[in-house]
Amino acid sequence: MQNRLELSGCVLKAPIRKVSPNGIAHCQFFLQHASEQIEAGLKRQSWCVIPVIMSGTNDLIHSIKKGSKILVAGFISTHTKVNKIQQIVLHASEIKLID
Repeated sequence: MQNRLELSGCVLKAPIRKVSPNGIAHCQFFLQHASEQIEAGLKRQSWCVIPVIMSGTNDLIHSIKKGSKILVAGFISTHTKVNKIQQIVLHASEIKLID
C-alpha cells in the first residue's frame, strides 16, 4: 500500500516542540497550503490547513517558525483528539525550507 504526501505551504502558527517520556523529540505545527490546480481542464483554487508532526532529530526543525515557507513530505494517518474527533495528520519524514 502506498501512503506518501508532498505538500508545500506556510507554517500557520509557532511550532510546539516536545520531548516524549522515551526521549524522542516531536515538533508539531499547522501547514497552510494555497495554489491553483487544473482539474478537468479548468483552473481550480486549492486550499487546506493540515497538522504536521515531525518526530526524531532534525537540525532543520529548529529553523521552522510561524511564517516559514516549507516543503513537507511524509505519510498521513488519522489521530483521534481528546474530544473524539478524528483528524488527518501529516507525519513528516522530510522538510525543506523554500525561499
